[in-house]
Amino acid sequence: MTALELQNLTFRYGRDAAVHGVSLSLQPGDCYGFLGHNGAGKTTVLRLALGLLRPATGSIRIHGIDALAEPRRARAAVGALVERPGFHLAATAQQNLAWLARLQGMRRTLAAAEAARTLELVGLAAQADRAAGSFSLGMRQRLGVAQALLGRPRLLLLDEPSNGLDPEGIADLRRLLRQLAGEGTAVLLSSHLLQELEGLCTRIGVLREGRMVVEGGLDDLRRQIGARHVVAGRPLPALAQRLRDLGLAPETVGNRLLVALDGRQPGAVARELTAIGDLAEFAPEPATLEAIYLRATNGQPQPGDRPPVHAAGKAPAPADAALLPVPVPAPRWRAFAHELRTLRAARTIAPLLLAPAAFALWSVFAYRHAVHGALDRVRAGELFSADAGSGHLAMARALQAALPVLALGLLWLASQSVAADLAADTLRNTLVRSLRRLDVLLGKLGALLVAAGLGYATTVLVAALAAGLAFGFGDLEEVSRRGDRQVLAAAADVAGAHWQALRHGVLPLAAVVAVGLCASALVRRPTRALAVALLLVLGPELLRDGLRDEAGWLLTSHLPTGLRDDSALGFLAAVARGAADALWPWAEFAVGAPLAWFAAAVVVAALALQRRRVG
Repeated sequence: MTALELQNLTFRYGRDAAVHGVSLSLQPGDCYGFLGHNGAGKTTVLRLALGLLRPATGSIRIHGIDALAEPRRARAAVGALVERPGFHLAATAQQNLAWLARLQGMRRTLAAAEAARTLELVGLAAQADRAAGSFSLGMRQRLGVAQALLGRPRLLLLDEPSNGLDPEGIADLRRLLRQLAGEGTAVLLSSHLLQELEGLCTRIGVLREGRMVVEGGLDDLRRQIGARHVVAGRPLPALAQRLRDLGLAPETVGNRLLVALDGRQPGAVARELTAIGDLAEFAPEPATLEAIYLRATNGQPQPGDRPPVHAAGKAPAPADAALLPVPVPAPRWRAFAHELRTLRAARTIAPLLLAPAAFALWSVFAYRHAVHGALDRVRAGELFSADAGSGHLAMARALQAALPVLALGLLWLASQSVAADLAADTLRNTLVRSLRRLDVLLGKLGALLVAAGLGYATTVLVAALAAGLAFGFGDLEEVSRRGDRQVLAAAADVAGAHWQALRHGVLPLAAVVAVGLCASALVRRPTRALAVALLLVLGPELLRDGLRDEAGWLLTSHLPTGLRDDSALGFLAAVARGAADALWPWAEFAVGAPLAWFAAAVVVAALALQRRRVG
């Protein structure tokens, strides 16, 4: 069964075609050298094979499975390292690999053991507990190879895997690849350095300006290239002219000539050359990998060098289903759990979720200080009356102060979720592991909503405890200079508005998360993603006057902003103060507007991520 088969792949960056009709194939146990100068299109072909880019034309089959139609199933037994290896720099090497192993469906103990195994394979066992951010370039490259080996893949795609490695590391990598190929793993090794592949690969393909000019078994290609002879001697120009007089086409390479004899007897040609000069060397060209590469990149490919294409464009017969890779179930749950693990390990998550609670606590005690100050002035005869404070009002004020901080923090966190992964090259590691982009997006959304829920619950709990301890949740009373008390707002009347405000704080925060995620999928750079997220939330405020009675569709109508508050919390604060004219102007939009923002943001984010080019 063919491990990898690419047929007639074409891809364009804008109007420029980067890949033109590329075809290649790997069998189990093949070590395939994918050659070409920098910019020839090798990395683009690997991205296409892994589903990071979608081809304009052509087909991709992995272990007989159509990778375009069934991407999860096709990539279930694939390991890859493409360009720069990306990792969570604050996490250790062991943590990074264990997270990826769990993303592939392994249980915790097995994931830890698999991470340790691959670290041992690449010589990083002693560095397992070091943060990936402290690694040198060569160590990160070894870690990149380790993540590609997780789960013992049957197809391994490595793009310039020796970048940054010292000679010892390159030798270790060659030994490892020979071992894997000997165990039946198909290895595709992309490189522009011939010395890396000499003596290692059994098949090669040479890419030139996005076109496959040579593709096939190394022995067959050596037989083809060996038809030329090396000519050396003096005077070299005279020898070259004599060959041209014989109807041959010599090529000058350094201080030698390379010439195809085109059926002529070598002895006869040698006699012609010795008649006019001093012939120092006349022998078949060594059939090295370098010779094949130079022939393909400097000359025109021979008719027999063209890669094979199936007759009439038919796909190969499907393989036995029992031999095909089986994708790990529950991809979205795996993506969600992975995002939760990485989010929990982030150093910023705890301060981000605790800061709103701190603002709520500060607000309660500031209100308590103001109430006690007013009562002291009443007792001193400076004021006729003042209210004695209420837990309901204290909590409303606390949430009005804290929720803008929480919303801003969630907007920042969500706006970095995709953009930061793209910048750190960690999104690629996720996408090549039997997941679709929608799986990753929904996993990120779920993790962010959990963070939002924890932040909101923590803020509400701290505000409630502080307000209860400071005032209790009784009636709001006005205390006069003579000590008389009058109820301004009965607790029984405020309780309903209180629970209503708490319920209606959930959907706007979820919508903020979705908007931040949408901005992150739209814009590649993290700082710009945050700017776009802020613009999406606050920009529509400019339309408020024009919308008039429809301003309830604005997301800011359902969250306190620090400048105005027409939300359910603003209504609660008015009711808790005993305002007879308390009004919640956007009550009819309280569910529909945040839901609309949430749904629209998720749909746009999914479409944007689907079209996003992932390195």
